Formats: sequence, structure tokens, C-alpha cells
Amino acid sequence: MATGKTSNMGMNIWGTSETVKPSELNANFTALDNELGARGMDIRWKGADASGAAGSYNALLTAVNDTATTAIFVPPGVYLIEKSITIPATKRLEFARGARLKPAKGVTITVNGTIAASLYDWIFDITAGGTIAGTPKVGDIYPTWFGAVGDSTADDTAAFQAAMAISGKKHRIFIPVGKYRIRQTLINNSRGMYGAANYLDEDQSGSLLLWDPIDKTTDLLPCIRIENAGVDAIFENFAIIGQVSYNSRTLSTWVNKSLFDQDSYSMFAAGTTAIEVAGGAKPIFRSVSTKQVKVGLLLNSTDGHITSYDCTWNGLIGLYCVKNSEDYYFEGGGITGAFCCIMLGIKEHVGHYGGFNATMKRVHMGYSPYGIYQVIDSDTYNNGSGVVGGLSGTMESVRFEQIGEAAIRLLPKSVTNGFYMSGFGMSWSSIDPNAAEYYALPDTLKASQSKQSYGVYLGTIMNAQFDDIEGLVVKSNAPGALGTAYINMLEKDNVISGLQAKYVKIVKRNVMATLLYSTPYSVGESIHAKANNPVSHGNLIVNPEQQNNWKIVAGTGISLTMVTNLDSLPVPFSSEMKAYVDKAVAGVLKITPNGSSNPFVGIPFNPSPLSIDTKRYICFEYFILSPQSRYRSRLEFGNFTTLYDNTFEVPVNQWTRISCREQYAPNANAYSVSFFDLSASQPTYLAAVMVSYDTNSSYSPYNHAYSRPAIESGDAFILTDKATGARGRIELVNGKLQITMIP
Repeated sequence: MATGKTSNMGMNIWGTSETVKPSELNANFTALDNELGARGMDIRWKGADASGAAGSYNALLTAVNDTATTAIFVPPGVYLIEKSITIPATKRLEFARGARLKPAKGVTITVNGTIAASLYDWIFDITAGGTIAGTPKVGDIYPTWFGAVGDSTADDTAAFQAAMAISGKKHRIFIPVGKYRIRQTLINNSRGMYGAANYLDEDQSGSLLLWDPIDKTTDLLPCIRIENAGVDAIFENFAIIGQVSYNSRTLSTWVNKSLFDQDSYSMFAAGTTAIEVAGGAKPIFRSVSTKQVKVGLLLNSTDGHITSYDCTWNGLIGLYCVKNSEDYYFEGGGITGAFCCIMLGIKEHVGHYGGFNATMKRVHMGYSPYGIYQVIDSDTYNNGSGVVGGLSGTMESVRFEQIGEAAIRLLPKSVTNGFYMSGFGMSWSSIDPNAAEYYALPDTLKASQSKQSYGVYLGTIMNAQFDDIEGLVVKSNAPGALGTAYINMLEKDNVISGLQAKYVKIVKRNVMATLLYSTPYSVGESIHAKANNPVSHGNLIVNPEQQNNWKIVAGTGISLTMVTNLDSLPVPFSSEMKAYVDKAVAGVLKITPNGSSNPFVGIPFNPSPLSIDTKRYICFEYFILSPQSRYRSRLEFGNFTTLYDNTFEVPVNQWTRISCREQYAPNANAYSVSFFDLSASQPTYLAAVMVSYDTNSSYSPYNHAYSRPAIESGDAFILTDKATGARGRIELVNGKLQITMIP
């Protein structure tokens, strides 16, 4: 071998020796350096212990401080990090399959750089009590990075909590396919959560959270609470499944009968919630499904504006609105519950005492005893006299299918105002417990003979439309069926064609409120009654077109005259009057005051007192032309009782129809009809004053049906003499015709 020269010997692939040139060796090292630089510094090169027995902090710190490469490579193994450390934004953590960093108890690894790892790999081991923090440069956060298994058995709570913590209100959390057992509430700290599939099949495959809380006693404990980080955060494509198989057939397992009869929320056994929206959160939900929880979605936020698309909210209660902070939007999907689909509370929030203000489009509800159900969840209801919120907003193409007891059941003190419903796509569940489609209340909660009395229960209706565009509330065929709707108080005009007006029970009403006439069905019925004059009961008062039948009850210098030349009236009949009573009215009462006192006039029943059937409605209707906006009228009965005693607000100098209906007489003896607090300075005019049974019948001045043609019908024929105008009653008595002249 020559002096001063180095021979580079090596073995080729055939095992024979050969000389390697220095330039070739340098090139190989350069390529290796480039590859390692791209891959990152392997922390084992710096002494990291892959067994986790010894600490690897110094090795990781050396890699962090190395300026030759931006990447830190973590090879397979578990590396215990015994001191807190920060991975700067300029670095990239590159994890091999099976590689983990494990912070010791009380130690924090702050990651501000990039993370390169499989979404299914466990890369941060927090089982020793350490934490992972920082603002990593990643798109999404994966609970699997923190040890989530998704095998339905392992407790994945800590992994999800760690993913929430590092999300920092900046990242979304991806839930890979699996069944993740959660045992404590997850406080959302993300920009939302999403799963692998946009919907779940019957086998519950997809991204699932199995909610199995350690705390079994706290009521409405949520699997996920969305609060501070929930403004426009999106939650989609996953399901939450609880541990209790709620069903309608065995509701008594979870519902106390005596408290159920009191409408108290306390009737329910404690249970869990899938998702609670609290604080100022305004999340958006898409294709989220809940099951086997007490409440699917709990609305408990302060700012409303919560949106749901194509979700399936299911539980004992599908959705529970605790605070009505308004502006909820639901489109598509379904809301169902073993007890009810939607439950409304009555707790006060910024002046709203419960209720539900929502826009709902194409939402399926049902397969439940109740569609919408309101409970007393605050002591203010029974201790105070105030009203609570009812329904407001709109419901379009909302279906109530297989309803067991009622589509809507609100509390008697609730006020429904500003509400529109396009129609009920409603069907009743069978009340036979042996039927396949059985969603009625069990007999232990409601006797079979009293089930399905009404499809809708409402408190006070201020301004609402239950239209019939897309279906009706149908009367049940159950033995206990009484009608379609039960309304505690009708305050203003409302459209209820979707409730089938003739089957609606109204307990109380403002005398100015017209309910039935506001519906297409009833408007047609009213026009038929007044235009075609069907046979009906006549006027229960003496002829109001005879001046001498009227009495001045109070006031001096007041004069009463009957205007028979209708063309001389100061204001002609309105088009409404012409449609209803023009052909039947022969005289209008003119009440002229003395200029100083308000007239008080009356007309008696026929006879007076008239014995009234107190089990039939007494209806009262007339037209008034008033020179002032306020006056008063009423019906007077025995024992100083009255009916429809009300001060009316009417347009000045304009014919106005006053229609009072569907209330029972307070006493069996009817005495008179009174008008008072009339104008003291200018005349008041009254026309077509009519008191009748059952409905506001076509106007007749007599106590029998009336029409301009010569023949009327009642229990006999009544003829009008063409020459004299006299009227006679013709009846058959003992086989002979008998004529009795009518005064």
C-alpha cells in the first residue's frame, strides 16, 4: 500500500471488496443528511428513552433547540417528559406509528407548532396526569390523539376533555368512527364537533358518543355543554346515546302520576341530557342524533339564535326549552320523545316567562303521547296571577304523526301570540296497548275512557292562525274524545280553520273576539245563515224595531225615535250590513241625548223575565253607529248578574258590528238588554239588535225566524198579509187549521 494514501475498501452486493471513492461517500452522507433534515431530528439520537422508564425531557429540548432542522421526529415508543416544555411555532412534531409523548403529573407540553400524525394514532399520553396545551398549527383536533379508543368499553372522557382544552375556541374536533364512552360532561371549547358520516343507520354505525355518566343523581346532566365557545360553532354528523331505554308503554317507570296531574316538571325521574346550550352560545346543528336520554336538546341559553338542520332529537323528551330566549330555527329532521317531542317551561328570562318562539319548517314530530307539552317548572305559576309564554313564531309543514294524547298541550295561563301554523299533518295513535303503533299514555297515567279528549289545548290566544292549508287536527275516535281543541280564553280575532271550528271548545272569550267567523269554514257558514236565512231560533228580546218596546233606564230629556226611512240615516249601511241584515231591517233606533247626560236605554226579553236554558250558548249581536269611540252594553239576568258586560272601542261615525258569542247565561232568568255610557252630545244609532241561542243566527225582529218573503218556518207557518202587513200564525190543531194573529 502506498505511503500517504488511504484505501477505501467496502463490500459490494455480491460480497466482494471494492474501493469507495470519497466523493461517492460524501454524496451518500449528503443525501442522508437531507433525508434526516426533512424527516426531522430523531429524539432517540439525543438519548430519549422509548420505554418511558427514564425521562426524555433533555432529548426533546435538544431537538427543540436544534437550528439545523425544523422537524422533530418521535419514533415508536412512549417518551416520558418530566418537565414542562414548549414546542415553538417554527417546529413540526412528526410522530411515527406507535409514538407517544407522555407528560408527567403536573407537567405541560405546550404545542404551538405543526403536528404530523395519523388521526387514529395515540400521540399524547395524559394518563400520568400531565396536560397538553398551546395553539397547534393544525386544521382539526382528534380525541384519538389523546387516547380515545372508541370501543364502547374504555372511558374516553379524558381524551375528549384534552381535545377540548387544546382546541382553544379555534379548532373543530373530529370524531372518527367508533363508540366513545363518555362519563363526565364535556364543556365545549371548540369551534364545533363533527363525525365521519352525515347520518346514522339503524345499527348505529358512525361516530357515536355513549353517554354513561358517573353521576347518576344530577338531573339533566349533559354529555356536551355548549356555552362560552358556542357562537356559530357547528356540530354535525354524530350521535349521542344514553343508557335508559325510555318508551311510551312503561312511562310510569319515569313519571309520577300525582305530579303529572299537577302539570309539575317534578313528575319526571332524574335523567341525563345529550346536549345543553347555555350562556350566550348560538350553535348550529346538522345531522345530529340523540337517543336513550331524558332530554335530547336542552335550550338553556340567554341569546337564542340556535339552528338545527336535519337532526333527530329523541329521548324521554326530545327538546326542552327551559329559557325562551327566542329565535330558534329548525328545518328538516324529526323531534320525538317517549313522553313528548317538545317541552316548554315557564321560567322567567328577560321578561319572557317560558314558551317557545321558533321557526320550524318540514319537521316531523310525533310517535309520542304529546307533540308539544308545557310544564310548571317554576313556583311563580301557582303563587302568582301572571300569565306565561305560549307559542310564537311559525310552523310550516310540521307533522304530528301517531300522537297518543295531544299534538299541543299548553298551560291554561299560557298566552299564544304572534303564531302561525300552516296546518296539521296529524294522525292519532291507537289507544289499544296491543297495537303495533301504540304511543298513547298508559292507563296508569290516564284512564282509557278519558284519553285523547282534544288534539290541542291552548291557554289564551291573542293573535294566532292555525290554518288548514296542510291538514287538520282531527277529532279522535277514542271513547273519551270531546273535540279537536280546548281554548281557555279567546282574547282577539284568530283563524282556526286547522282546528275545525265546530269541534272547538272555548271556555272564555273577550266579547269582541271573533273566532269562528275568522275561519273559511265558519265565514261560509255565517254567510249561508244570514243570506239564505235557514230555519233557526228567532230573537229572544221583544221586537227591537218597535219604538215603544225600548225603555229609557236613566237620564232626562232623552228621546227615542225609530228611523224607518233608511235613506235618511247620517251614514248609510256599510257593505257588511248590506250583506247580513239590509233586507231584514225595517227600522233603526235613534237615541238622542239631552246634551249633558249619557243615555242609558234597554229593551226586555220576551217575556221578561224569560226562562233561559243555561246549558246552551246565549249569543248577542247588533250594529252601532256611535259619535264617540267608547260605550257599553250587556245582557242582564237575575240576581244582578250580567253577560257580555263590556266597554267597547269602536270607530267614530262608522257602522260597526258587535258580535258576542259562545258563553252561557249566568242565571236562568233573563231580563233585558242594556246600552249605556252613550254619547251625551250627539245621537247614537242601533240596528239589528239580536239575542239568540247557540249561534248568532240570521237577524229576525221576532222570536221566530224572519224573512221578507211571505212564508217563514218554525213549528208552524207564519204568513204576512200583503195588503196590511199583518202577520198570522197558521198551525194544525186537532185536524183543523187555526190562525192566530201576531201583534
